[in-house]
Amino acid sequence: MQKFAKIIEYLFYIFVFLLPWQTRWIWHYGKLGAESSQYLIFSLYGTEIILFLIFILVLVYKLKFKDEEAAILNYKVLDFYIIFILLFLVAALSLLWAHSFQTAFYYLIKFLAGFAVLLFIINFKFSLKKAGWALVLAGLFQSILASYQFLAQEVLASKWLGLAQQLPQTLGVSVIEFNGLRLMRAYGAFSHPNILGGFLAVCLVFLTILLILSQSKKQSVFLWFCLPIISAGLFFAFSKSAFLALAAGLFFLIIFVFLSSDQQAKIIFSQIVFVIFTVLAVLFLIYQQPVLARLAGEGRLEQKSFTERALYLDQAKELIKNNWLQGAGLGNYVLALYDQDEKKQPAWAYQPVHNVYLLSAAELGIFGFLFFILIIIEAFRRLWSVKIEERAGLLKAFALFKLTGIFDFYRRNYFWHLGLTAVFIMILVLMAFDHYFWTQYFGIMFWWLMLGLWLKQVALVR
Repeated sequence: MQKFAKIIEYLFYIFVFLLPWQTRWIWHYGKLGAESSQYLIFSLYGTEIILFLIFILVLVYKLKFKDEEAAILNYKVLDFYIIFILLFLVAALSLLWAHSFQTAFYYLIKFLAGFAVLLFIINFKFSLKKAGWALVLAGLFQSILASYQFLAQEVLASKWLGLAQQLPQTLGVSVIEFNGLRLMRAYGAFSHPNILGGFLAVCLVFLTILLILSQSKKQSVFLWFCLPIISAGLFFAFSKSAFLALAAGLFFLIIFVFLSSDQQAKIIFSQIVFVIFTVLAVLFLIYQQPVLARLAGEGRLEQKSFTERALYLDQAKELIKNNWLQGAGLGNYVLALYDQDEKKQPAWAYQPVHNVYLLSAAELGIFGFLFFILIIIEAFRRLWSVKIEERAGLLKAFALFKLTGIFDFYRRNYFWHLGLTAVFIMILVLMAFDHYFWTQYFGIMFWWLMLGLWLKQVALVR
C-alpha cells in the first residue's frame, strides 16, 4: 500500500516539475478559412500521459484502500464541487450550439483533465513542501533557459522539448524595439514571454514560503541560490502583467507576515524582498533603455500592442452582445470572430481577448460567466471566514506558551495558507491581462493545480 501510494505521489511531483515543457504530438490542425490557427490545434502533451497514468493508478488505489481524510476534505469543499459541476454542465451544453463541435469537445476534455487534477489534490495525500520544491526547481530550470535565450538572443528549436525557434529578426516574435534595435524577450519553454513571467512570479512566492519554513541549512542555502536566478528569469521575460501580479502577491504577504509575531519570518521575508529588488535594480541599470521603452509604451510595437488589445476588447464586447445567453461555445472564440467578420483576414489576426473573464462570457454565455465568477466569490468568502488575522493571533499565543508541537504545525499551515492565497490573487490578476489560463493546456492545468492546492489548504485550516 505504502509503496503504491509513493509511486503515485512522486509521479505527481514529476508532473508538476515537467508541466512547463510543451513537448506534444499534434494530431489535428484546425483552420480558419484556408489557414491554420494556433488556437485550433489539437495536441497530446507529454505531461498528459503522466497525468493519465496517475489517474489510472489513483483509481486502482482508491478501489483497494479507503481514505477518511479525503472524505472529510471533500465534504469541506462541497460548495466548490457544486459550482464546478454547474460550470462544466454549461460548457458541455455549449457543444450543442458551438461553431465547431470538435473544438468544443477538445477543450472540454482539457478542462475535465484540469478538474481531475483538482480532485486528485483533494483526494490524495502528498507533501505540499515537496510539490513546492518541484515547482521551484521547475522555475530554476526555466530561469536558466530564459537567461540563456535572452543573452544569446535566440530560442533553439527542439521537437523533443517542445521548443520552436525564435529570433529577434523574425516577424511575430516578442521583442522590444528601441534605438532601431530589436531585443527578444525570453520565452523559457513556453509559447510566450508573458506565460514565462507569470509562472516565475508564482515560483517566487513558493520559494518565499519554503524559505520561511525551511529547517535545513542546506535547503535554505540552495533556495537562496535559486532566488536571484529566478528573479533574473522574471526580468528577462519583460512581462508587465507578471510584475503586477508579483506586486499584488507580495503586498498581500507583507500585510499578513508582519501581522504575525514570527520575527524569524519577518526577517527572512524582508531579506527575500531585498534580494528580488536588488537583482531587478541591477538588471534595470544594465538594460535601462529596453525597460524604459517597454514601460513608456511609446514605441511602434508597444503602440501596436495597445491598439490590438483595444481591438480585442471591442471584439469581445460585440461577441458577448450577440451571444450573451448561450455564448459561442467552449474554445470557439476565434471561430466565432472569423464567422462574423465579413472581410475575412488572415488566421493569425483572430486572437482571443486578453482577459479570461470576458473570454468565459463570450464562450459560455451569461450562465458560464456567472458560475466562473461564483468560484472566485466563494473563494473570497472562504478567505473571510478563515479570518487570517485571528490565526496570526493564535500563532502568537502558541509561541508565547511554548507549545512547540502545536506551534510548528500551526505555523506551517499558516504560512502555506498565506502563500497559496497570494498565488490565487496573483492568478486572478494575470487572468485580467491574458487568456492562457483558458486557451492553452499549460494555463488550464496550472489554474486547476493552484486552485486545488489552495482549496486543500483552506479546507485543512478550517
